[in-house]
Amino acid sequence: MYVVIVGGGQVGFYLAKTLIEKKYEVTLVDWDFNKAERLKYELGECVMYASGSSIEGLEKAGCARADVIVAATSDDEDNLVICQLGKKYFNIPKAVARISNPKSERIFKELGVSTTISGTSYIAEAIERYVAKQQLTTLLTFNHNEMVLLEAELEEDSPAVGKCLGEISLPYECVIALVLRGRDVLFAKAETVLNPKDMVIAISTQKEQENLRKILLGDSEV
Repeated sequence: MYVVIVGGGQVGFYLAKTLIEKKYEVTLVDWDFNKAERLKYELGECVMYASGSSIEGLEKAGCARADVIVAATSDDEDNLVICQLGKKYFNIPKAVARISNPKSERIFKELGVSTTISGTSYIAEAIERYVAKQQLTTLLTFNHNEMVLLEAELEEDSPAVGKCLGEISLPYECVIALVLRGRDVLFAKAETVLNPKDMVIAISTQKEQENLRKILLGDSEV
């Protein structure tokens, strides 16, 4: 999971520090050279001096491969621009914005930025929830990396929960092999009903992996 944070104030600094401690890959961007140098002393080479509200600056930060962009400046208008560039230009799946004025929340949501948060800890928790809901873990690759053995833990709101396997239309090149429920191991059968917290073990081709993730976990919003 690669997270780009724009804004090196207290919120951006502590969020970057929290995510780094959780072993995420992070780049913290700030357009103040002196501030960026101080942050680099604290956090290391993950800090970048660049304009986080420009295409060039975000491209320099590696937004083309980012999973999440966090606009953490103190200016709501800048944060909106950052999120719009991240989602529309770089196709980043998730944009999270810090807002100072609660009245800005409606505008952000109307423009497709569904997650607006004010506190550092809440932003970190939101990213954690997003990761958990998007997680499809590769256990093993085989057949020259064309096939993968995967696991996914189902949440309460996972679209597959409450359905029996026979009702789920899987991609042609995917198969669910086992369902782990607590200490029980269930062989996947058409009548097996999936429950929250079930761990699903599946085999898929690489090209169908994303379709399988959507079927099991959905396109979740934080």
